[in-house]
Amino acid sequence: MDYLTATEFSKKWGITSRMVARYCETGRIVGTHKKGKTWLIPASAEKPLDQRCKKQTVKTIVSAGGSLESSGEAETYHTTDVYQTLGLTRETLRYYEDVGLIQPKRSSQSQYREFDLYDMSRLMSIDFFRKRGFSPVEIRELLTAAAPEDCAALMHSQLDLLDRKIAQLQQMRHRLVEAQSFCESVPDIAGSFSIRELPLYCVRETLPSVSSFGEYRNRVLKFLDLEQEDILSNLVRAISFDDTGYKGSEMYVVKPAVRMSRAETFLEHGKCLYTTLIADNNDPSVPEKMFDLCHNWATEHKASFRGVVYIFIRFVMLKKTTDQHFYEVWVPLK
Repeated sequence: MDYLTATEFSKKWGITSRMVARYCETGRIVGTHKKGKTWLIPASAEKPLDQRCKKQTVKTIVSAGGSLESSGEAETYHTTDVYQTLGLTRETLRYYEDVGLIQPKRSSQSQYREFDLYDMSRLMSIDFFRKRGFSPVEIRELLTAAAPEDCAALMHSQLDLLDRKIAQLQQMRHRLVEAQSFCESVPDIAGSFSIRELPLYCVRETLPSVSSFGEYRNRVLKFLDLEQEDILSNLVRAISFDDTGYKGSEMYVVKPAVRMSRAETFLEHGKCLYTTLIADNNDPSVPEKMFDLCHNWATEHKASFRGVVYIFIRFVMLKKTTDQHFYEVWVPLK
């Protein structure tokens, strides 16, 4: 008869060699014998059944009330069994228990969680609502529902929440499409000039400079939806200049507008000289570069400006030491 060692059977059965040795010690494998410290096992031996979770034998019985029910022997499942059958991890089960969704029993010997048929059914019920957008805490609220109407009201609230999330994701997608479109156009438009119409922007607040961080909370953040809007995209640098060069600058917090109002301040709009500029975020020469580019273009085309230029940050390239900003430059024409 051919024999294999416990180590060889552990690989064959997918369990530890210690577990194989335990089977040998308790006589659960027929025909084994020990040679020194090594267990020798008949090569044809079959793996013993795991007694921690016996296969359920389902019987159809009639209860006292006359209804059909299923009865099983040893309907006990452990954490590993739940993962293998329902795909729920140990951490997920622990969290469900912490928030009060499940209350599994504990083994009197090992204190391991033991799940019965009703626990397994509860876990599948939880999964039903998880796949409909409910968090574990929100599912806990469903435990208080006394009638289908109560559940319907909670699901109506969940639908409202999902609609808001969808709207936010659509806005985020729109911003992402704009950023992607700008990135794709950079090779074609970088450094080139064109005449474009600057859309209408309302000025919501004014700052001395982009580095006025001490004023951001009261003069920038209060105008933004911090869950949806980033700071850079809502700031515009306004630089004033004349024929002699750069005169000064300030930062505006802006928002797109549909129509003008006497009660509000707006950027100068209409026909503008449009170009793009790429520079490191710590480059102090941006105003001078902008002035030189625009002055040379105006001289060549015999054009005149209104004395202000607006610089928008449209994209950012993250670098190891300094970030690279992609600017849109708009210079209103007379």
